[in-house]
Amino acid sequence: MNKSGVHIIIKRILFSLLLLALFVPMIQRFTHFSYVIPLDGAFTAPPTPEATWSNWFEGDYQSAQEEFLNFNIGFKPFFVRVYNQISFSLYNQAHLANAVIGKDNYLYEVQYINAYKGEDFIGVDSIKLKVEKLQRVSDTLSKKGVDLIVMLAPGKASFYPEFVPDRFDIKNRTTTNYDVYIEELAKTDIHLLDFKKWFEEQKEISPYPLFPKTGTHWSNYGNVLVADSTIKYINSIQEEKYIPPLQITDIVRTRKMRHPADDIEKGMNLLINIPDLEMGYPEVEITTGDNNPKVLTIADSFYWDMYNWKLSERAFDNGQFWFYNVTIYPESYQELLLVKDVNTMKEVEKNDVVLLLSTEANLRIFAFGFIDELYKQYFPGE
Repeated sequence: MNKSGVHIIIKRILFSLLLLALFVPMIQRFTHFSYVIPLDGAFTAPPTPEATWSNWFEGDYQSAQEEFLNFNIGFKPFFVRVYNQISFSLYNQAHLANAVIGKDNYLYEVQYINAYKGEDFIGVDSIKLKVEKLQRVSDTLSKKGVDLIVMLAPGKASFYPEFVPDRFDIKNRTTTNYDVYIEELAKTDIHLLDFKKWFEEQKEISPYPLFPKTGTHWSNYGNVLVADSTIKYINSIQEEKYIPPLQITDIVRTRKMRHPADDIEKGMNLLINIPDLEMGYPEVEITTGDNNPKVLTIADSFYWDMYNWKLSERAFDNGQFWFYNVTIYPESYQELLLVKDVNTMKEVEKNDVVLLLSTEANLRIFAFGFIDELYKQYFPGE
């Protein structure tokens, strides 16, 4: 065969491969012949377009069909990850709302940087009023045999300020919500557990990282220490109830992240994993006693990891978790139950302890409407 014939064969093969490459996504869409790891995150799928005379001639059907096909194209997760990886590796960009790529690829959410800088500061007067209401609510609950405890969780930006990008100019910080809350709470007798301060004190001496590199929340090791300290504190103020101490039987060292230690990175949907810190994952045994206090926890997402390893169920006598003071767990696993649909005062008074847990970025909305609602019920007309 002469060279001309070989060239023709090569061209036909290349053309056939090109056609195959063009049709493979369509074939994948209808046959799913290859498993593709789905994207992380929540997505709203566009509805199947319905052709009518009006939307056809106005061009709306074509636009809707294009959106539908783009969303459902075969191998879409793979193509998205390739695009996101190129943006991350070449341009230091993250295609995830609020995500910030810091130095050495430490990942942040921008609201934690804003909180650390004081850009979300709600003002001294607002915080003073909130603490005054909190004190009166705490006093009222105390008379009814319920202890209220405020727990302040650190934010990643205040824990790792050294990796925040220079463009945020964190040296020029102003007064923060945390600063004023600490100052005002110190003037009261409200029970306070300041884990932000404690984490910063432990940062250089902790045998395992207290915050991960590519996630938002405190590490599993960190939240086990938080739970242990909280249990000890509850035992110190509860005269008739007692929670058996946590038992750490082992600590697994690994660079393979367990959810939610890399939740920001997962949401970025990259093709290549970002190298992580070596983390410590404690194996925890919780002994259910026969006289545990019932503990209601009103908290943001910083409580989820503890809740998932059964802290509320086993240590807090099956106490409820009111996520952002909106959704009630564990009931909502079976059927959605909202705080607005229950009598807050009656439900609260069923407990021995109420924990109010908030991270720095949420102090601007502390404690998610719970204080104001209970204050209105205890002090109507004020």
